[in-house]
Amino acid sequence: MKSYILNDTVELKQPCVATIGFFEGVHRGHQFLIDQVRTEAERLGIESTVITFDIHPRQVMNDNFRPELINTFDEKLYRLSLTNVNNCAILKFDETLSQLSAHDFMEKVLHKRLNVKVLIIGYDNRFGRNRSESFEDYMNYGKEMGIEVKQSQAYLINGVNVSSSVV
Repeated sequence: MKSYILNDTVELKQPCVATIGFFEGVHRGHQFLIDQVRTEAERLGIESTVITFDIHPRQVMNDNFRPELINTFDEKLYRLSLTNVNNCAILKFDETLSQLSAHDFMEKVLHKRLNVKVLIIGYDNRFGRNRSESFEDYMNYGKEMGIEVKQSQAYLINGVNVSSSVV
């Protein structure tokens, strides 16, 4: 897995299938999602990419938020490398990134800098300023930009959605 810390000058040239999230713990639910990304990328003959953040986004949104993390950043990167994705794009989550609408994030980051052709998002993932847009909004924005947006199903064990909160 190639890891890229994205700043204003880093761009990925190869088209990819991607997913985005903090991926705390890289648990079985995350692995289920990442497997879908890899499978779709292999089907299309392009690269697979996991997009994550250097810090928990809520730390920027709330100065008092101190997440109880399952693993360190380095452990997270190691666990992501075990998923056999081609790339891991690490975004510096700061005030500027937090202010992007979902549309602007998709256009400026996913489309222009990461060359995402297919975005597979978790069943409960929301992104963009105030996380106010819906999956349907993401699909519409994707159509404008040539990004196919798909929603993953939840990964269930004994009828329970596997999530970082549950883990």
